Amino acid sequence: MLSKLMQKIKGARLWQAAGLLLLTTVVVISCSITIDSIDQADSVQGGDTLSSTLHVTINTNDTRNNAKFMVALLVPKVWNASSNTKITFTSSITTGTQTMSAIPAGTAAPQAGGKDWPTLIADNIGNGGNLLPGWQWVAFYSDKAYSVVANDAITVTISIKTKVSNDNLSFKLGYVVANSSDGLSDAQYYASAFPGCFRVFGQGDLMDYCNPQLSSIDPLSAEDNDIITLNFDAGVIDSELKDADDLYICLKGVTTQGDTLDACAQNEKTRLNSYALKKWRIDIWPRQFFNLSKSEQLESLVYYFTDKTGQISVGKDGTGKTPFTYTFKCQ
Repeated sequence: MLSKLMQKIKGARLWQAAGLLLLTTVVVISCSITIDSIDQADSVQGGDTLSSTLHVTINTNDTRNNAKFMVALLVPKVWNASSNTKITFTSSITTGTQTMSAIPAGTAAPQAGGKDWPTLIADNIGNGGNLLPGWQWVAFYSDKAYSVVANDAITVTISIKTKVSNDNLSFKLGYVVANSSDGLSDAQYYASAFPGCFRVFGQGDLMDYCNPQLSSIDPLSAEDNDIITLNFDAGVIDSELKDADDLYICLKGVTTQGDTLDACAQNEKTRLNSYALKKWRIDIWPRQFFNLSKSEQLESLVYYFTDKTGQISVGKDGTGKTPFTYTFKCQ
C-alpha cells in the first residue's frame, strides 16, 4: 500500500488565475505534494484552446515502483474533453516530455468496487457546485508507470491544453489528485479543489452553471424531436410567482423559416408539476407540442411562466419584460 499522502496547497498563489481547468497530478508515493503556482487565463473565446500549466513539488518518504500519475478534469460535457484535451508533463525524475492518455469510460478505478474514475469521483467528491446538468469528470493516466526513491523532492510541470466548444458558458472547474494504486480509498491519498468559475465567450444562450437560475432546460443541448424538461425555481428571487399554487408555461416556438407558433395558454397541457419546495417542471416533446409538420423545424423557444389567470408572467429578469430563450442544437 502506498504511504500516507499529505496535501499542501499554497493558497493565494494557487488560485491567482480565476478559473483553472481541472488538473490533477499524482505521484506514486509521497508524503507531501505542493502546488506552487498555476498559470491560467480566466476566460477564452469559444472554439479556442484553454492552456494551463501547473507547477508541483512532491516530497517522498518511501521507495516504490510502477505507479501512474492520474489527472481528472471537471469540465462541461459539450467540450468532449476526453478527445479534445492533451496533457503532458516534465519532472525532475524523468527525461523529456511525458504523455498522458484519457482513461476509457468503464475502466475500473483502483479499490473502487468496480466503479470507473468519473463515477468514483462524482460519488465521493461531487460536481464542484455546478447548478446545471451537463458536467463530467474526465480522467487521464500517464502513459508510463514510474518509480520513486525515498526522501526525494520531485518537481513536476504539467501542461494541459483543451479545445473548448463554441458554447457560451460559465462553469466551475475543478481538479482531483490521485494515483493508480490507492485511488480514493482514503482522504489522505487524494486531493481535490474547485478554483471557481471559468468563462467561455461563445455563441448562443448563456449556460450559467455557476449562479442559481430561475429557469433551466435539461438537456442543455437538444433537437426539437427530443423530450426536454423546463424547470422553474420560484425560490431563487422575489418574483410575483414565488407563492403561486399553480404554474403554467407560456411557450412560443420559432421555426427555421422564421414563423412563430404560439402555445401560450393555461391548461393541462401547459401546467407545471411541483416536485420540491418552490420548484416546478414540465416535460415536453417540442415537435408534438407544436404539432409540427414534417417540413417544419424549430430553431428556438421563447417562454414565460404564468399564474393560472395568465395575468402574471415571469421571465429571465423576474418580471414579464424579458422572456427566457432556448436555442435547439445537436448534442
